[in-house]
Amino acid sequence: MKSRKNYLQYRKNQHKWKLMGWHSDSECSKCGRKTIFQIYRYDAWCCISCNEWLDEPCGDPDCPYCSNRPRTPYEACFLAELDIAGAGGKKMWRRMNYQHKTAGKMKHQKRRKAVETWKRVHGTGRADTEKNCRKRQLK
Repeated sequence: MKSRKNYLQYRKNQHKWKLMGWHSDSECSKCGRKTIFQIYRYDAWCCISCNEWLDEPCGDPDCPYCSNRPRTPYEACFLAELDIAGAGGKKMWRRMNYQHKTAGKMKHQKRRKAVETWKRVHGTGRADTEKNCRKRQLK
């Protein structure tokens, strides 16, 4: 159970970082791990294992990227979590990430097929309720 819990926590953390930026496959010069990310909001590279920025700020007080950049990447992650990981973001993540399991993938394909069939039969012009669909079938 502990390894499953750790795995889920790892995936959650990796997802947070991927929402914030882009992962590079290059290695950090300090720690040697492949944990280098570019964070879009601050237009800067960081190593999440070292918890350090790899780019120096430009020093311009009017720069939209460097002037608001926190001291460490983990502080940036915390601030981003407040912005993007609200209830809606978490719900979307759960909806999109259940498909790695076989049953979830089959359920998703079955639902997609049902929706496509419904669109073919009823058209995509407006969303009808189930009650209106039954009225059409009775006529």
